[in-house]
Amino acid sequence: MGDRADTSIMIVGTIPSAGAVKALTAAVVAENAKPGWEEGVFEDGDFMCSLQEAIEQGRPLWIYGSDKLGATMDDVEDACRQHGIAFSVNGERGPSWDSFKKRWMPGWAEPVTISGEDGPSIEASEVASLLRKGPDGAAELAALADRLTGAGFPEIVDASPEMREELERLIQVEYGEDEPAACAPAP
Repeated sequence: MGDRADTSIMIVGTIPSAGAVKALTAAVVAENAKPGWEEGVFEDGDFMCSLQEAIEQGRPLWIYGSDKLGATMDDVEDACRQHGIAFSVNGERGPSWDSFKKRWMPGWAEPVTISGEDGPSIEASEVASLLRKGPDGAAELAALADRLTGAGFPEIVDASPEMREELERLIQVEYGEDEPAACAPAP
C-alpha cells in the first residue's frame, strides 16, 4: 500500500502525571511501537522502563513504527496532546515519499507540519499581511517563525522527582513484584 510508511516519534517535555504515563503506555502498545527499528514491539513494562531510562539519562525518548498509515501513530500523538507532552514525528508520505516533520507542544492549538528537507516556510502573502499590521503584526510574524522553526521546543523528556518515584511504582505494578523492577540497562 502506498499510503503506509515507517515513522519515528520523539517524545520530549515534562511527563505530568501517572495518568499520562498510563495513557502514553497504552497508546505505544496499541500502535505496536518499538524501541528501535530492528527490535520487537514494546510491552507495558518495557515502555515504562525506556521512559524511566530516558528521564534518568536526560535525553528524548524515541519510538519507532513500521508500516504506519500516513506515517503517523495517531494514538501516541493523541495521548501526548491530551496530557500535554511535546512530540516530534519524523516520517515520509505521499506518492513521492516526501519527508515531513510534525511537532506539537503544550500551548499550540495544532501541530506544525513541515514537508521536505528545506525547512519551514511562510507564504509571502501572510508575511505581507502581518507586516501591514505594524509592530503587532511583526510580533505575530516573529512568533510564527519561532513556532515553525521549533524555538523553545523541549530537547529531553523529564518528570518531577515525585513523578519519577511514581514511575518506579508503576513499573513495579506492571511486573507484579514487591520490589521496584530493575529495568534492563540501556545499550
